[in-house]
Parts: sequence; structure tokens; C-alpha cells
Amino acid sequence: MKRLISLAIIAVMLLGLLAACGKSGPLTTDDAKKVVLSDLGVKESKVDSIDVHITASADGAACYAVYVTMNGEHLEYLVDGLTGEILSVEETDEGHHH
Repeated sequence: MKRLISLAIIAVMLLGLLAACGKSGPLTTDDAKKVVLSDLGVKESKVDSIDVHITASADGAACYAVYVTMNGEHLEYLVDGLTGEILSVEETDEGHHH
């Protein structure tokens, strides 16, 4: 009986680990940064600066504003905080604006 309980506990733990691999839920600031770097096709070491701030979209949904400076260009990305979808990309004059 103890062995059966031990096997059941191990099975539940493995299912939990597998579920964690297919991460769901809100994105972290690091996740938002990775989305933008992937879209740009570069590693973080290739950008001059990258800043991430929590904000909201026009409809009030939680988003990340990701500001990137690279090769003299200043870009502002808006990334959905749940799905990781890029909602907009704008070129700005310089740096980020709050």
C-alpha cells in the first residue's frame, strides 16, 4: 500500500513538472524581453539598451512596454501580458517616454 501511494505521489509530481514546462499564465518582464528580441532576431548583447515596464493597452489589458535602442534606432513595443502577442511597434525619436 505504501508503494502504491509513493507511486501516485511521484506521478502527480511528474504531471506538475510537465505542466510547468508548458507555462501558462501571465508573462514576466523577462518573457516580454525575449518576445521582442526574438522579433528583432538578435541576442540581448546586440542591443544598446532594453527596458521593460508594465503598462496597459487602450482597452485596459495588462501589457508590457518594451523600449529598445539598437544601431541608433529607438523602438517601442507593446506586448500582451498574457499571450505574448506583439500588439504594436513604433519608432520613437529617442529613448523611452513615460
